[in-house]
Formats: sequence, structure tokens, C-alpha cells
Amino acid sequence: MKRQMLQWRALPRPTTLFGLLYLHVALHSALATTPSTGDEGYRIAIIGGGIGGTFAAKYLAEYDVHHRGENQRSECLLREIVVFDVSPPPGETASSTSQGDDSGTNTRSSSDPRPRHSQGSRVSSLTLRDGSVIELGASIIYSGNQLVVEMMKGDSEYLVRGKPMGLGNKKVVEKAHDGTTKQENTDNKQEPSGFGIYHGDQQWLLNPSIFSSFPSMLRSILKPVYFMWRYNFDYFRLQRAVKQAVRAFDIVYALLHDTEKDVTYFENPMDMWSAIGLKSLAGISFHAFLDELGLSRDTRLELSRPALGGEVSWWRNWRRWFPGMGCLRSELVTAMTINTYNQDLNEMNGLVGLVAYVPAGGDLFSIEGGNYKLMTSAIRQANKMYETSNCSMTAKLPRVQRHQKTITTLVSSEEYMELFSNDESLGSFDIVILATPLQMCRIRFLMHSPMNLDSAILHEMPLTGVHDNVDPEDINHVFSISSSTRTQNNEHGERSFAGPLPPSATTPYSECMIVSHSPFAYMSFFITKMVMKHFPASVVTTIISNVTFNASHFGLSDDMTLPRTILVSERGRLLGGITTLRILSAEKKLVKTFSTEPLDKDALNVMFGPHHVVDYVQLWGGGNNSEFSMFGGATPSFRGGHNSESLPYLLYDGAAHWGKSTGPALYYVNAIESAVAAIEISAIGAKSTAKLVARRVGLITPRSVALHHEEL
Repeated sequence: MKRQMLQWRALPRPTTLFGLLYLHVALHSALATTPSTGDEGYRIAIIGGGIGGTFAAKYLAEYDVHHRGENQRSECLLREIVVFDVSPPPGETASSTSQGDDSGTNTRSSSDPRPRHSQGSRVSSLTLRDGSVIELGASIIYSGNQLVVEMMKGDSEYLVRGKPMGLGNKKVVEKAHDGTTKQENTDNKQEPSGFGIYHGDQQWLLNPSIFSSFPSMLRSILKPVYFMWRYNFDYFRLQRAVKQAVRAFDIVYALLHDTEKDVTYFENPMDMWSAIGLKSLAGISFHAFLDELGLSRDTRLELSRPALGGEVSWWRNWRRWFPGMGCLRSELVTAMTINTYNQDLNEMNGLVGLVAYVPAGGDLFSIEGGNYKLMTSAIRQANKMYETSNCSMTAKLPRVQRHQKTITTLVSSEEYMELFSNDESLGSFDIVILATPLQMCRIRFLMHSPMNLDSAILHEMPLTGVHDNVDPEDINHVFSISSSTRTQNNEHGERSFAGPLPPSATTPYSECMIVSHSPFAYMSFFITKMVMKHFPASVVTTIISNVTFNASHFGLSDDMTLPRTILVSERGRLLGGITTLRILSAEKKLVKTFSTEPLDKDALNVMFGPHHVVDYVQLWGGGNNSEFSMFGGATPSFRGGHNSESLPYLLYDGAAHWGKSTGPALYYVNAIESAVAAIEISAIGAKSTAKLVARRVGLITPRSVALHHEEL
């Protein structure tokens, strides 16, 4: 099969579709024919080297190598899997530039070096000069995350469980195993312990010092009893809902591993959520879901009154009249969602709210040496499968590769898709998998016309498919014209148009309800209803060393045991700007903060003393920098369930568009993030996408098509 490669020249970047059309006409003379690649197998490109992209590569290799017997084939069908990412392979770069202040230190992120406009993978780790490793993004893994745990079992010597949210330092762990390191004295009053919920203005909803005077053994007994007393029935109601959700996820894993039944191949994430009974949760706010569970609500702790109904009746809030009792929803649940997603319960949907709360009662950990090692291991495991198989190797390079390239353009023809990094052609591929959010990728998706128009002209790719134009005004306009001119063809066909993208694919990540940080903002709540709007909001990770913790700033005395983790209420976030503060090491005087905007020097001096050192700052979208607000972000904006409509995993089907039995295709791993986002969710999206691709190219073949989702 002969393929044509576009030889792009250094021409001005077009800003409109017409500019693109003229650009491609100018480049038509530069079209060249390359030698046929023959029938040596499919080439698959994956754009994005995070969890979604690297896990998809591993799953594709698994389907290619381990499922040959099922399809009665002796050879592997994938010639090459190429992962492209803006960052180098994690852990393989030796240089980076500190993003801190005038400390003059050099620290290394697993995403460095990278283009200035790119935030890198949301699973990113920072290595300090002493070898300590700190998670900058997604920090914890739940023991029930089956796909991540399976990945760890496949590389158990490299992927080792470590302390959750703590310092990852393999050397220290090894010394501890040898008995040569000093054991931590948990009875030391100065050693941080537990967590608290800060309400701003030196007030606490959950006081971390309540058990500070007790020995550690007694504290471990009293704390669970205290939480059961404080939250009583609400605690058990929410735990029961979480257990039901965990059982539903167990069904997800069974469906993903089943390759025989056609019904287990989900074309759309919502089909999967529907199959396990969780779809309805994705379409309502977390507040609405908690209302259905019957959890009490204390609107005095919220910055905006409920739109309907107001606060629940007094008899439902009898807890406020008993000493030591609080409101689980307005305290712990709100603090956890702000910590994980920087969104309150009105902004979260029911599904992502449950997922955020699941780790509260589970076994948590991080990967020793950095969670980024999951991505490195996925590529390594994929290549190991090919190396230990009897598949013939047709190339000198590993079958699965990872390259540091910024993809700027994708051009699809009837036979293949070609990728470009500015004016550099990166080759042609049969399948392209997009494993980064559409909002962030900054890629132009273009295609040749299937309507026998000038092949030199490119058109925008219809990512939502092609639909008949059913707009009444347009239809009336068409049929008011004489019959000889009623047929209105365009690049997609007769009266056919590409539909708009859903909000989940266009809304900036990390967008949330933002109010003024004026000191009068909270006061104005009591005077008049505050106007709250959606804006792109930063999530900023700051690593600070040489800290002298100012306990009095938070209303604590110096002789109190400091909390290891400080969570915040809605009011605490508004007044302080911090969403989480974590004391990583009291001995090393090392702190990590998450905040809604970069912390200024005055605020840092007040909290951490004048001699603090900012080692690293990671900005996840938002802020006043439009470049980051448009093309970055930590988590999707769920809008209380209004953004739950998702794109299908198959964004563009070249075979269907060109009216042929075969053709190129574009898949989208991050379609699953319309309803929920987490490390394990990215792995589920990768598995779902890889499964669809494997079926398309014949790596796996379902044998049963009789079941329906309702029967699962």
C-alpha cells in the first residue's frame, strides 16, 4: 500500500479554516510518494504519555501477544506502537530548571524539561537534591484500584508500595529494612499527626489537637470512636453507598477483562456507567446525591445558600445540639472534595464525589520513588511482552517506543493518518489514540474530503460524527429554493454537518465557582447573596523547605501536636487561598501546599517564616495567564453533573466517513473524564479504548453478541 507524506514548509500558521485550505493548496505540489510499507502490521500512534497513553500501549501489546491463540493466529499484528509526549520519558532526563524563587536550587520534575506552555502529565513527581521524591499531582493510590495494582504486579521489583503522600526515598526504606535507621517516635508531641479541617480566621471545624496529649496507642483507639460519635448515622449511610460503588467497580473490571461478549465493548463511557447502575449519579450534583442518602446539611458552613429548599428542618439537624457532634457533609466530605478536585459539593457530580470519598476508609499508598514510575513501567512491560514472545521483530527499535514530540496537526486521508510537529512529519499511522484532554492538546484535526472534491484541500475533522442538518430554519431555507438547487453538498455530504462538541470537551479544566478574595467577601454573604460565576481557576502545587511553621497563624499553640495534613472548608479556602497543606517532614522542615493561586511572598513569610525556601511551583491551569487557563488544569470541571455528557471513545471513523470497509480511526481515552477523573479512571479509559482498537484491527474477536447491557 503506497502512502503519501506531506512535506510541510515553514509557512505562516493559518488562523482560520480558509487559511488552512489555502495552505494545503500551496503544499499540494510538495506531495511525495514514499515506498510501500507492505503488510507488516498496523502502526498505532498514541498522543500523550501519561497514565492513559502508556497504559493503552501496554494493553494493546497484551492483546497482540497474549490473544493470538484465541484468534488462531501465530504472528503479532502490530508493527509499531509509538507514544508521543511533550516531556521526555520520565526519569531519563538529568536537567531541569527550578521554578522556585531565589533559592538557586536545582530540582527535577518527572515532566521536565518540557515546553513552557505545557504543564506536563498530571501524574508528576519531584526529586529533591537529597533523593527525596514528592508527588506534585495525583498523590495517592487506593488498594482497590485493580488496574494499577495489576500493573504493579507485572513489575513488582520496580513498582513498590510506599507511604501515601509522604516522601518517597528508596534508600531510606532499604535502610529501615536493615534496621539501621532511627525509628519514628510517634509519641513525640512535635511530630505531626493526623489531620484537621481549617475554617479560616484561626477557627477549626475539626480540631487536630483534641487527642494530642494522649499516647499514640490510645489515640489510635479514640479517633475512630470519636468520628463515629461525631458523624454517627451519616457516617454509616455514606460508607454503605461507598461499598455499593466499590462493588459496582468490581463489575467494571470483570467486563473490561471479558473479550468474548460483544456487549462488554463499550463505545461510550456512559454506556459503562449505565451497565453498572452509576450513570444517574453522573448527572446530578454531589449535594443532590447526599440529599437522597438522607445526610444532614449545615448550610451555615456554605458560601452560597441552596438554590431550592434551603436548610433541612431542625429535627434533621438535631446533631448540632449535642456536644462534639458535627456535620459529615459540610465538614469532612466538603474538605476532601476541595482537597482532591478544588470543587465544592455543588460543583461535583454524584459519581466523582463518591470516588473522591472511597479512599477515606481504605488502604492508601504511593509508588516508592514516584507515581510517575507507573508510566515508565507500562512501556517497559509492553516491550517485555514482545521480547519474550515468538513474534518476529521487523524493526531495530523496540516495538513500543516513546518520543518527546509536540503534536500540532493530524491529517487524515482514506487510508491513514499523518502526524506533524509543526512542519516536521512524524509518519503515517493506521490508528491514532488521543490520550490527553481535547481542551489541552492544541492539535488541528484535519481531513481530506471524501466527496470527490479537490484532494489538495483540507477540512476540519468532524470529531462528533456527521449528522443530517435538522435545524428547522435551515430546512425551511433549503426547501424554499427551487428543486434544482435543493441539494446542498459540502465536504461531509448532502445536507450533512458536524455536530458541536459537548461541554465536557470544551470547558477548561479546573474551572470552578470563584468569588473575590477580598476580606469583605465573606462578610458580604450575610448582607446580600453573593454572585458566583465559573472562571478558570488555578490549582498550584508549591514545595517549600526550611520552614518554621507558624502555629499561631492557624490558631494553634506551639506545644500542640501539629496536624500532618490541614484540609479546609469552603470558608477556609476563600479566606486563605490554600486547599491543602501537608507537612511532609518535620525533620527536614519540608511542606507541600495546594492553593487556588500562586502564594505570594508575604503569605509564605507569615505561614512559614522569613527563611523559607520555595523549591518548586507547579501551576495546573487557571490564573491570569490565558495560556495556562485555556490549555492546562488539574481536573475536569464537572458543573454539578451538567458536563457529564461524554464523547464516544471513537472520535473519527475513517472507514464510515469514506464509505469503505477499512480506514483510519481516531480514538479518545479521556472521554471517560466527563464524569470522573483519577489515576484508576484513566487506566479504565485506557483499557476500554485499547479493547475497542484491538477488536477493530483483529487482535481480539468477540464470540457472543446475544446479551444486552440490562442482563449484565
